[in-house]
Amino acid sequence: MGRPADAIYLALKSAIQTGQLAPGAHLVEDTIREQYQVSRTPVRNALRRLSDDGLVTIEANRGAFVASWTSDDAAEVMAIRAMLEPYAAQLAAQRRTSGQLDQLTKLCDAMEACERIRGDRFRDELARQNHELHQLVLECAASPRLYNIAANLTRAPLMLGSFQFYDDLQLQRSLQDHRQLVTAIAAHDSATARAVMEAHLRLSYMALTASSQHTNAPEASSDDT
Repeated sequence: MGRPADAIYLALKSAIQTGQLAPGAHLVEDTIREQYQVSRTPVRNALRRLSDDGLVTIEANRGAFVASWTSDDAAEVMAIRAMLEPYAAQLAAQRRTSGQLDQLTKLCDAMEACERIRGDRFRDELARQNHELHQLVLECAASPRLYNIAANLTRAPLMLGSFQFYDDLQLQRSLQDHRQLVTAIAAHDSATARAVMEAHLRLSYMALTASSQHTNAPEASSDDT
């Protein structure tokens, strides 16, 4: 990748979205500069981009911090997702292509294998695959306006880190939901696809709220389904 600022931006973005950098964490310019062996300019450019994404807040005379999310923020994002993504799943069952169905099936296979093998940082990999699957369902809906609105919500750091605090039962249930969703989309069963997505998002929100109640501390991870 070309510019140092791009590499720093992508690395910090990934760390925030997977929960490696917790909400409220201080992003010290000198520490980042030394880590990547660059000048201050690329670091500041990367932090500004993260701020524009809503992942970082920059405070005068204090520096940059990973954006914090409250329980009200989570409730609002999940409520909107619960309205949009089930509709997207419904449309996906009607409009998906055979190529997209193959991609969805391969993602389900990959997530189930990842959970079964449980290698190093397997939850980070599940979070990445999970996000890819939800984005693909939105693409299958073939509605550009719906995609643009809903995709921004699925990229929220609070949503993207959910696999970090799922217990084993919630984790397996989430993967089962994915498989049932893809089965419904394969069968062009719009009603079932919509119902499965609704239930899936409720599970994600329940896990998120349970985690915030148990931790309620600065190191709490971010969320997604």
